[in-house]
Amino acid sequence: MMRGSGRMEEMEVFVKVVELDGLAPAARALGFVPSAVSRIIARLETRLGIRLLRRSTRRIALTEEG
Repeated sequence: MMRGSGRMEEMEVFVKVVELDGLAPAARALGFVPSAVSRIIARLETRLGIRLLRRSTRRIALTEEG
């Protein structure tokens, strides 16, 4: 994946987080650090104006909108 590609990057990261059921596994698969994945997801949620994921220290779950 190309870094800095904006909206496409956000969607690719979101899909990978959902597919792999977590920020850390998605980060490893994409070659990012987990904090970068978290920031990308937060940026996507802000841009869309909705919460896509419910996060806890141990789980990630899709919201109804996600």
